[in-house]
Formats: sequence, C-alpha cells, structure tokens
Amino acid sequence: MLTIVLVDPKIPQNTGNIGRLCAANDVRLHIVGEPAFDLSDSAVKRAGLDYWPFLDFETFSDTTAYFDCIQSKPKHLLTTKATETIYERPFGIDDYLIFGSETKGLGYDIRSRFLDDCCSLPMTNPNIRSLNLSNAVAVCLYHAKYS
Repeated sequence: MLTIVLVDPKIPQNTGNIGRLCAANDVRLHIVGEPAFDLSDSAVKRAGLDYWPFLDFETFSDTTAYFDCIQSKPKHLLTTKATETIYERPFGIDDYLIFGSETKGLGYDIRSRFLDDCCSLPMTNPNIRSLNLSNAVAVCLYHAKYS
C-alpha cells in the first residue's frame, strides 16, 4: 500500500485535507515527529473529521527510529532542494512519499541521509519557493498511484 509520510506537520487543515485524500484513495498516512496540533480521537471528532475512521493512520514520535525502520523501503522525499522531479522517477504500489513541515520542509539531516531518494515537483516560476503541502501531496499521490 502506498504511504504518505508527514514529518512534523504544523497546520491542522493541511493534515485534515491530506487525511481525506488518503482515505478516499486507500492510502496509508504516517505522521512522524511532533505535529503542532492535537490528533487525539476527541480532537478529531471535535474538528468534524467524519472520514477519519476510514483512514489507515499511525503516528510515530521518534523520527530517527522511524527512518531507521523504513531505510530499505522504496521512498521519495519531496523537497524543493532536489533537481530530479517526480516525473523522472518510477513509483511502486508500496512506496513511501515523504513530506516535511509547511514551515521548514524536510531537514538536512533526513535529506542528506537519503540523497538518492529526493525529488521535487517542477515549478516554472522561480519567484515561488514552494507549494501548499496538501496540494503537493495531492499531485504526488495521484501521480504515484495512478500513472
């Protein structure tokens, strides 16, 4: 199963949109590190996320241990720092698509550990530094799953 990985997400609305996207497409969601918001059952219910029970979802607080665990898995780390785009890479049904936080992206420590697995979304306007996280995940998820 395809897995979307969010490392230290900061904006709950983005994570909610990504959760809905994953649930709608039977894609697993892993949240790694420290999200900047509450993901408890009561918080999710209070937020009205009625699709959350249909989401294959796990959290992992230890970032280093998580990346140690998936080290040999096929993965794609999305970063504006990569020269290769998602359209130049082969995707498989068991791949991990890994995204950093909205404010900092993926840290150098993670990127440097998996340099050959880094890729980006192409953007022709050099004045735009990045895309909204939930939009980037949507583009990548649909490309990886359906192309």
